[in-house]
Amino acid sequence: MKTTPPTEEIALSLPHTPSETTAAAGLPGVLVIARIRRLLILAVIAALVYPTLMVASRATCPGGIDGSGGFIDASGQPVDEAPLCVQLTLGPTPLVYVGIAAIVLIALGRVMKASDEHGALKVLNRAAIGVAALVVLAIVVSHVWFFLIPMEGFTSGSWTVFSPFPFGNIDVTTTPMTTE
Repeated sequence: MKTTPPTEEIALSLPHTPSETTAAAGLPGVLVIARIRRLLILAVIAALVYPTLMVASRATCPGGIDGSGGFIDASGQPVDEAPLCVQLTLGPTPLVYVGIAAIVLIALGRVMKASDEHGALKVLNRAAIGVAALVVLAIVVSHVWFFLIPMEGFTSGSWTVFSPFPFGNIDVTTTPMTTE
């Protein structure tokens, strides 16, 4: 019965790209280096995709202008001042970038402490999943939260916007309605 060395067992048990397979015969630890490279590329792509998909905007102007050119409020009553228009803008938060960096740095620290190559590869694979999951979760939670904010609530004099902290920032801008 032939026994395979531990490095061959690792090479046989994990899926590899062609460049990882051809390089596996050379430098010791090349699989770990290839996975570190993959994690870093994924982190950069995630950091670029996150702000691209974290853009949304909603606006409301409760009230309007009556037939004589005066302003009316949301219930149709004449008012002396122009009603306020409210715009909500969803954007990325720097804390997600901090989270991506923390996942990568913690994974690299654990790889340096790993007892074998298989353990290091598991840490790097989990870190890649963690980066992707963080960005997807941040995008989904922020958009769902943003579009569940009732715009009708802005017709009253006081209102509050709760942001899905730390996944996204919601900026609130109020401007008086114009007659143009």
